[in-house]
Amino acid sequence: MIGFRDNPARPALGAAAVVQSDCAEIQYYLSGPTEGESVVLLPGWARSVSDFNELVTELNTAGYRTLAINAQGIEGSTLADSDMTLHDYAADVKAVLDAEQYGSVVIVAHAYGNRIARTFAHDYPNRSHGLVLLAAGGEKPTPTVVSQAIMKTQFSLLPYATREKAVDFAFFAEGNTVPDYWVSGWYPRAGLAQANATRAISTDRTDPAWVAGGDDPMVILEPAEDAAAAGAGDVLKRRHPERVTLRFVKNAGHALLPEQPEETARLVLQALARFKLPQPG
Repeated sequence: MIGFRDNPARPALGAAAVVQSDCAEIQYYLSGPTEGESVVLLPGWARSVSDFNELVTELNTAGYRTLAINAQGIEGSTLADSDMTLHDYAADVKAVLDAEQYGSVVIVAHAYGNRIARTFAHDYPNRSHGLVLLAAGGEKPTPTVVSQAIMKTQFSLLPYATREKAVDFAFFAEGNTVPDYWVSGWYPRAGLAQANATRAISTDRTDPAWVAGGDDPMVILEPAEDAAAAGAGDVLKRRHPERVTLRFVKNAGHALLPEQPEETARLVLQALARFKLPQPG
């Protein structure tokens, strides 16, 4: 489709590596002290791990080693020929952990990545012991007007100002500045595959295969002005009160990471302590 092509992201932090999963090559980035406890990072829909750059810096400074995984079709991760499900994306995460010989980890996942994280926790219950979900969508349908704006972000031939306005409306709280790397950094073919994966796994939003997140404790960072997934954290808190801790982040939309980087890092580090990951150093 004309204009429906990748609009590359800024460079990601860390040393890049690639592993062969069942049906694709998966690219990931390692950063931070080798002796530090490992934290896995999964980005949002059609986005790259470079969205975590600021958080990676904070986690590495605190002594943690980060392992940020690009989903299929994004940068150095190839896109499988066959249709995917969330279970396939979870298997890709397992392939990376196996390659690095990691046991149980904490996963920090943004937006769509939270679906992959919860599926992983369900499918491989001994490989994760906590989930930190940022702007955890999937519990309610995205409003049509927001979905229409999200689609505009994918067409690289549209004027920059049009795409910037669409990103601002769908992902950012009112008054927050949209950085250039959020107007770019979109991988629409990967986004289509991810959308199909969600539809393939179930149309039932109570499907335990990804909704419940296995038995892991979950800390959810809920943006106070999330137009794309408003109230999703509340739904999870009501469904799993014994396992879900809900933290609201003021003056933030669905993007969250570029809007409130310091507060996001503070809450993520707090969650790591909650999951009893020992503070390195």
